[in-house]
Amino acid sequence: MEYEKSTEQDFLSVYFCGKEDCDPCHSFGPAIRPHYLLHVVLDGKGFYRKNGITHTLHKGDAFLIPPMESTYYEADRERPWSYAWVGFDGKNCNHILAETVFADSFVFRSTSKETTRRLCDSIELLLQSFQSPDKNQLRLTGNFLLLLSCMQNPSDKKREEVTHQYLQRAREYIDNNYSYDIKVSDIACHVGIDRTYLYKIFMEAEQISPKQYLMRHRIRIATQMLCSSSYTITEIAFSCGFKDSSSFCNHFKKQTGFSPRKFRQAFLS
Repeated sequence: MEYEKSTEQDFLSVYFCGKEDCDPCHSFGPAIRPHYLLHVVLDGKGFYRKNGITHTLHKGDAFLIPPMESTYYEADRERPWSYAWVGFDGKNCNHILAETVFADSFVFRSTSKETTRRLCDSIELLLQSFQSPDKNQLRLTGNFLLLLSCMQNPSDKKREEVTHQYLQRAREYIDNNYSYDIKVSDIACHVGIDRTYLYKIFMEAEQISPKQYLMRHRIRIATQMLCSSSYTITEIAFSCGFKDSSSFCNHFKKQTGFSPRKFRQAFLS
């Protein structure tokens, strides 16, 4: 179901809202919206894809579709989600959203049952505002801002903790998967953030990009294997996630100044 559009056009305009119990694999897109569209997951799960990154979302999570960008989302086959949505826009939207988690990402993930409860209660209150016969715009705008306040940006200390968690998850993913043909987009997808934000936190913490970090990790493991095993160069190359020995040798020499064979000879001599 969906409720009628507001006619107010000011610093913040709530256009419409509604909710739906989706069928298995129900999807929308790829599509482009002329305004912002926020979805709050009330039950079940599904995924949201933007810029090639897929985010799996559950009850209490939310995702934001920005205007004029292609996105796609789909309900889970086994546990299709139910969600509520609200379309909005206005000249102050960027400033308002900058105070929320959407300043850094297009998804919100609930961290507790209390957060989930407050978020679901707030979206229900907003839906009731639309159903109200008087369509009180102050109440409508207030309830929408109340909804956004549930997803407010954490304090500086809390943000550092969250950033550290993202970084730790990325490092662990690399540690566990460096031997496979993983890409930066795979790391970002696992962590649940955009590639741009992943790049930002790596540059701040490591002073290198995620791609460079992954390569350094592979070369570090390869160095250990060259020094402590009798595996062939080709075996080490494949074990460290390289497609062939030629690619491995080129990257290894670029990082160390030696070919893998000469590095091993120098270590053993």
